[in-house]
Amino acid sequence: MKKTITVGIISGALSISAQAALIISQYVETDSGITPKGIELWNAGTNTIDFSATTLTIHKGLNGLALATDFTLSTGSLASGEVMVVGTFDIGDYLTNTFGVGTIQFHLEGFTFNGDDALQVQLGGVIQDTLGMPGNDPGTEWSGSGVSTEGKNIALKEGISTGDTDGFTDPSERFVTINSSPSATGGLSGFGIAPVPEPSSVTLIGLGFLA
Repeated sequence: MKKTITVGIISGALSISAQAALIISQYVETDSGITPKGIELWNAGTNTIDFSATTLTIHKGLNGLALATDFTLSTGSLASGEVMVVGTFDIGDYLTNTFGVGTIQFHLEGFTFNGDDALQVQLGGVIQDTLGMPGNDPGTEWSGSGVSTEGKNIALKEGISTGDTDGFTDPSERFVTINSSPSATGGLSGFGIAPVPEPSSVTLIGLGFLA
């Protein structure tokens, strides 16, 4: 389950880019009605992202059509290792009730994507991460090994700290299922909790844990 990122001994600190890297760390598409729908974004890089200097855009590919801008953010910032959430009002309510007012950065967006709609995150026009496969309509969902983009709350798998710029047809390559009834009480579990990288080999050597 989310949210521990393993950094390999060989790759060490080099496995996480020194630059900002914005990754989809959680995704929810409702199982009932029209909400909740949203994504959590994790700054897996070592630099704070200044959105006034590097605009965030989230693009949607409706039913296999070309990607089009669905959300834009050009103010504020996101520190290294922190998460922000973009989504419908009920996700905002969950974050407030769970963590307190203003604790988790939240941006209200009335997303209308469904399980067959690709999403792509860009910073300053540079692709950071992609969910689904742009230009491909899978029917109702992308699915594999019990993980689906339809009607589910799914989160980034342990050990992943980079985005997928090309997209995927099998979400189980990157995600695990957190809840199959996201519209129910407790269905948004995991949102607002950032992945926490384990110490790199450089850190471990400095602490004397490696021979």
